[in-house]
Amino acid sequence: MSMNGDPGMGVEPDERSAKACEGRGESRHHSAAELGRRIKMLRIGRGMTLKELEERGGISATHVSEIERGKASPTVGALGKIAAALGLRPATLVESRPAAEVSLRLAGEPGSIPLQWGGATIEPLTCPTQEATLGLHLFTLPIARDPILQHRHDGEEWATVLKGVAEIRVDGRPYVLREGDSLHFQATRAHSYANLGSAPATLLVAGRPRLSL
Repeated sequence: MSMNGDPGMGVEPDERSAKACEGRGESRHHSAAELGRRIKMLRIGRGMTLKELEERGGISATHVSEIERGKASPTVGALGKIAAALGLRPATLVESRPAAEVSLRLAGEPGSIPLQWGGATIEPLTCPTQEATLGLHLFTLPIARDPILQHRHDGEEWATVLKGVAEIRVDGRPYVLREGDSLHFQATRAHSYANLGSAPATLLVAGRPRLSL
């Protein structure tokens, strides 16, 4: 799900998300799959291709792809190169983050910092819970009829339109959704989002596995 720009103000997106959830539970460690997803989201968030990361970090794009897919566990040296290419401290990629058994977010309460991705804004609605596999986000799509957020991943995705008109393409087939309409599909299929309306569209999107933002 290319992202452009840095939504932060001196603190990296993943570090700010962690700070927003501090003190709400016990720490946990990343599995290889989750670490890979986290690296991928941070890379995409910088609008960086695998080839560009390879050039900046001096690490094979093929190896990084394997790490992002959870097919390989990175060495300390590889993590250092990836972190350097992303402009992060290596510890940011692997440090434990708080996770509670129950995650509560009240209306009006500050949550995790929204992430900018391909012109869209993605806002996590809760902090991760222990052993979480499901993520819930608000997607705000800019006025743009061309597809954005073109991607595929393991698991599944479910979306419902809260405001506006959106088009979700799954394997090239368009599904036009209006307020209250929903779509559920296997996320291994190539999919993308587009806003067909004259104002920003808002969608509630649930995904499995949970995005590591």
